[in-house]
Parts: sequence; structure tokens; C-alpha cells
Amino acid sequence: MSPSGLARFIRLGQQADPVILDALSRGAPSEFRPALSYHFEVAGKRMRAAMVVLSCAAAGGRVERAIKPAAVVEMIHNYSLVMDDLIDRGEVRRGRPTVRVVMGDSIALLVAMFYREVLDDLIEDLPANRNVRKVAVKTMKEIIDGERLDLLLEQAGRTDPYLIKNRISKPTFKTYLDMVGKKTASLFKAAGQVGAYAANAETRIVNALGTYGWKAGLAFQVMDDVLDICGEKTGKQQAKDIIEHKLGNAAILIALRFLSRKDREELKKIVGSERVSTQMLKKARSMVNKTPAERECREIAMKYLEDAKASLSVLKPSPFKDALSDLADQVVARSY
Repeated sequence: MSPSGLARFIRLGQQADPVILDALSRGAPSEFRPALSYHFEVAGKRMRAAMVVLSCAAAGGRVERAIKPAAVVEMIHNYSLVMDDLIDRGEVRRGRPTVRVVMGDSIALLVAMFYREVLDDLIEDLPANRNVRKVAVKTMKEIIDGERLDLLLEQAGRTDPYLIKNRISKPTFKTYLDMVGKKTASLFKAAGQVGAYAANAETRIVNALGTYGWKAGLAFQVMDDVLDICGEKTGKQQAKDIIEHKLGNAAILIALRFLSRKDREELKKIVGSERVSTQMLKKARSMVNKTPAERECREIAMKYLEDAKASLSVLKPSPFKDALSDLADQVVARSY
């Protein structure tokens, strides 16, 4: 994603930041506020918040009506990120140490719990809060189950009885899509739906923007997987999925189809090792990169991209509809 192409969407999504920071400050002791705001001090790409704003405007609503709904979606996203870093013992997020690294696991857990409660405060302030609440609750349940499936796709590193008993050692691409659909695409879908609700749009528009978000979210995650293995600068640990023993990565799953039996077993052995050394990591990336995995992943992402853009056909022509199409393009074109 080019800096210039991304910048306008970041600025659009950042309109939700003051709403979020104000909500975080209410009811929190002054000494706890730095821990609560730390995660937001370095802004992410804010694509989901931007998607809410653009969906509202493209559905005929006023941009200002979408700011608080965008804050809801962004809060769900960041709540899930703090929890994800706790579960995966993540050390780097957005190019800087994670909340758990700076504040400790216990405080990071309390930060996530506070975020969850702030969500209720934000939703309560919305005009169409009943519909938004339904979407938010459904989405958070899906994200949780997506996280569960992601854990089951880990091949080592944990001793939880449930995970050992139910581990998925031979995932299909369908298994992968089920996981990322819940863990990632569901929130993009929610962004489109919440934006439509902010515009008081009719059901067919809500559904169309939900489909747009869903497909764009799948494209986003497939590209995220490619960048994790093949990218150089992502703001996160390089090849984090291999370090975390995960087979739930599109590039890895596709690479396994093309590798020789010997290389396939070696790659699976590396992913399943209790500790992945720097040399093992370099070897694993090399094996993936010698297959057509990156090219195939980009083709899959492009197909989801085209489906996402096609779902916008029900909307009337407008600069906001064009911007939604451009946002989907940026999801696939990004380099980090």
C-alpha cells in the first residue's frame, strides 16, 4: 500500500480517535489512563473505522453520523488485538512493544477488560444502538471462535489440554477460510453493516455493504499472511506465524501443496518445533518462497477483491462509493 494511498484512509479513520480517547478517560483513575491509551498512541491503519465512515456516506448518510459507530468498530478491533497479543505472547505491534510487554500481562488483561466495557458505553450513545449492539455481539463471538480455531492450528508451544486434544494437524484451505473468516473478515463485515445502519439504510444495502466488508476482509487476511512470510517491513515480528507454530497461514498451506515430500515434511517439522531458531526460520521462509505460494495468494486475494467491489453495484454512484472501491484496492496492494 503506497503511503499516499493509505494516508487519506488513515486520516478518515482517525476521526474516531477523539471519541475513543474520551471514552477511555471516563471512569478510569488518572494513574491507569496511560496504560489504557498506550495502544492508541501509535495509530494503526484505521481501515475498519474508515470503512464505517465511507459505508455510511455511500449509503446516503452524513459522515458525522458515522464517527461514533466507527469508534465502536475500532474499539472491537483493538480489544481483540490486546487479547491476541496476550494469547500469542506478542512482543511487537505497530512497530513498537505491545501493551503486555510494556505494562505486563496482568495489566494488559485489565486494559482489554476495560476496552470491552467501554464498548458498551460507546454503543449506548448511538441512535441505532439496537442494531449495532447485535452486530457487535455477533462479531465478537465470531472473533473469539476464530481465535480458538487459530490456536487449534498451532502445532506446538502450548500445553493446554483442550488444544492438545483438539489440535488440527492436517488443515484444508476450507479450514483456514473458516478461521480467518471469523477472526478477521467478520469485523470488516461489521464495519460495512454498522456504516449502513448509521445511514438508516434499507436491508439490501446493509447486506451488500456487509458482503463488501466480508470479501475485503478475506483479501486483507490472505495478503497479511503473504506479508508475514514474504514481506520485509510489516510493523510486526517477521514470519510471526512460523515462530508461533501456526499452519493457519495461506502462504504456508499453499506452499505445502507444491513442495516435495521431503521439503514438505521439513517445513511441517519446523512449524511443529517447540523452539524455532533463526536458522530454521530462514529455511522455512526460503522453502515457501521457492514455491508459487505468494503468487497464488495474491490471485486469491484479487478474486476476493473483485467480489467485494462487485457487491457495491447496488449503491448509487458517488465519490464515497468510489472510495470504498479504492479502499478495497489498497487492501491488496499494500506492502505492510
